[in-house]
Amino acid sequence: MTKLSRLFVSTLIVVAATSSARADDVRVYAAGAVQKAIEAIVPAFEVATGHKIVATFDTVGALATRVRNGDKPHLVLLSAQALEALSKTQHVAAPSITAVGRTGVGLAGSLTAPAADISTPEALKATLRAAPSIVHADPARGATAGTHFAKVLAELGLADDLRSRITVVPFGGTVAGDVAAGKFAIGVSQASEIVPNPNVRFLGFLPEPHALWTVYAVASVDAETPASQAFRVVLLGDPGKAALAKIGFQR
Repeated sequence: MTKLSRLFVSTLIVVAATSSARADDVRVYAAGAVQKAIEAIVPAFEVATGHKIVATFDTVGALATRVRNGDKPHLVLLSAQALEALSKTQHVAAPSITAVGRTGVGLAGSLTAPAADISTPEALKATLRAAPSIVHADPARGATAGTHFAKVLAELGLADDLRSRITVVPFGGTVAGDVAAGKFAIGVSQASEIVPNPNVRFLGFLPEPHALWTVYAVASVDAETPASQAFRVVLLGDPGKAALAKIGFQR
């Protein structure tokens, strides 16, 4: 029995109290930063409850836009800042917003290349200058890490110098995989999208004063159901905490 399976056993009594005999779908919109944690807890949840999780993963901005445009998943897991903005327009229920933890923007490198130093602004600048190719998610689609990294490049005075070596992709969830496949030398994304990939090297978080830590939270959009309440219990309980910690989330 895996650690997550053991943790599920300890939460089943609570889940049973909030669940129902009928198997239902739970529609979840989640940012790429929490994708691997969600994917880790879903199989055991579905076996334990009979409910099915229907998850959609994308950038914070893209999912927030879908909710503003009328999509009604049961639960959304986005940055706390995005959820607070959605609560002001009554697209999510403000009392339902609950933090799940925080992660930071970091860099991924190839396992076949020496570990690069990004521990100081000067080291980060040298590493980026030396990189033949860099990839990050699209700021225009509301990518948290991509938006921040574009600002960092400007702060370091590298935006023009590196423009021809930078590739922008739609979704940060693909960045680590692209680096692992050898498509790019350096990938920039939320650490929680890098750490779970065993085929890349996590080079570290961006150094101060260029670091960015983002708190992520869960909130309700559509009316809560016994099934969505059960998933919330698991997500906020020991199984969710363990899955998030495994991909580098901090409390």
